[in-house]
Amino acid sequence: MIFVWILLALLMLRVAVNLGWRLASRRWSLPCPASLAWLLDNPGLQGILGTATTLDRIGLRPGQRILEIGPGPGRLLIPSAGRVLPGGEVIGIDIQKRMLDRLNRRARQEGITNLSTIHGDATQPHVRAESCDVVMLCEVLGEIPDRAAVLTQCFRALKRGGVLSVTELFPDPHYQFLPALKRLAEQAGFQLQTIQGGWWLYTANFIKR
Repeated sequence: MIFVWILLALLMLRVAVNLGWRLASRRWSLPCPASLAWLLDNPGLQGILGTATTLDRIGLRPGQRILEIGPGPGRLLIPSAGRVLPGGEVIGIDIQKRMLDRLNRRARQEGITNLSTIHGDATQPHVRAESCDVVMLCEVLGEIPDRAAVLTQCFRALKRGGVLSVTELFPDPHYQFLPALKRLAEQAGFQLQTIQGGWWLYTANFIKR
C-alpha cells in the first residue's frame, strides 16, 4: 500500500512539474538544458523519440536546403545532412551555444561537411529570405514564448511551396496541441498539408502558400 502511495505521489509530482514548466514557458524561453544533451544523443532512446520516423514523415530529399530551429545536439540535423546529399545542405539555429558546440563537434567527428550552425534567437531573421526548402521544429515551438514571431521567420525563410514541419511528442512539457498549432501556422500564412502519427507523436507539415 505504501508503494502505491509513493507511485501516486511521484506521478502527481511529474504532472505538477510539467504544468509549472508549461506555464513558465509562456513567459520565458525554457529550452532543454545543455546538460541533458546526452539523453537526446542516446542511441537507445532514438526509437522512443521517433528519430527515423520523424525524418521519414518530413520527407527530406537530395538537393534541399534545410533549416532546423533548435537542433540541440543534432538528433535530427545530423542524419538530415546525409538525407539531402548530394547537393543539399542543413542549417541549425539555436539559442544555446553549448548545444551548438556539441553539434559541431559531432559533425566534425562524423565527417559531415554540409552542415552549418547559427547561434541566435529564432524570432529574428538569420537566413536569406526564401532560401530554404524545409524548416523543421521538433519539440521546440513550445519552448519559445513568442511562437507567432518564430513562425513568421519560418515563413520568411521558406521558398514558395516550401514546407514547415512541426513534430510534437507527448508528454513533453512544451507539447503543442494540434488545434493551437494549426491556428498559429495559419495566422503566419501556412496551409496544413499533412498530419502523420497519433497524438503521442505527430508530425504536421504545412506549406507556404
